[in-house]
Amino acid sequence: MAFIFFFKNELPNFIYHLLLRLIVIGVLGVTIFIQKKYDPSFFKHLRIFIPFLFLAFFYNETDLLNNVIFKTNLDPVFSTIELNIFHHQPSVEFALNFPYNIFAEAMYLGYFSYYLLIVGLPLYFCFAKREEITKKIIFVVIASFLLYYLIFILFPVAGPQFYFKDTTASLPQGFIFGEIMRIIQFYGEGETAAFPSSHVSICLILLWFTFNYAKKLLIFVLPITILLIMSTVYIRAHYLIDVLAAFLITPVFYKLFSGIYFRFSKY
Repeated sequence: MAFIFFFKNELPNFIYHLLLRLIVIGVLGVTIFIQKKYDPSFFKHLRIFIPFLFLAFFYNETDLLNNVIFKTNLDPVFSTIELNIFHHQPSVEFALNFPYNIFAEAMYLGYFSYYLLIVGLPLYFCFAKREEITKKIIFVVIASFLLYYLIFILFPVAGPQFYFKDTTASLPQGFIFGEIMRIIQFYGEGETAAFPSSHVSICLILLWFTFNYAKKLLIFVLPITILLIMSTVYIRAHYLIDVLAAFLITPVFYKLFSGIYFRFSKY
């Protein structure tokens, strides 16, 4: 909210966005009050999982706020860096070198599975009655998302799918998951959130939780992670340097937010 106040003259309808945030805070406050006062089991679990309901809202808000500091997206800079490092554009060349629908379908499946994994893994720990792990994984994931959203606002990068629009049509169509991802991208994607790749970073965090607390699920989570990492570049959601940056940042985020959770969970 402080960001919106500071740049209110740069934003259309800033009162509307301010009120939306107050509603979000109000919903969270009411949920916490009910859970603390009456301690019903349903609200106890709702309080833990309710932040997931607001992720899409805050993600879309990054598209509104990401050009108040830099007036234009930084894609020319990032695509130039990519070209200087790899001597071509991996986000363009990957699909051109693997123009097969069956391969594309695997990529779309990997990218789509990310959405299921974010909620599915915490639900697994919840139903397994491992409440402390459930709380920790949700805290680390949500906190990581919010910090990534701040980075997306400060450093606006739209990604290859928008910067190389003339090449997007050359992507193989795939089959079922190809169509699902086109619907999701049409209605849910904005020119934002490319650098670094939160998709890759969050998936790596979930993989690490799986390795530490649910090794039997690695047979599912590890292939999803590999497909997801490949798919971010294949479907041109990210530059390759976005993925590499995610690998470098993820351990920092995991250590930071795990430490914060450990410190304040005692109270």
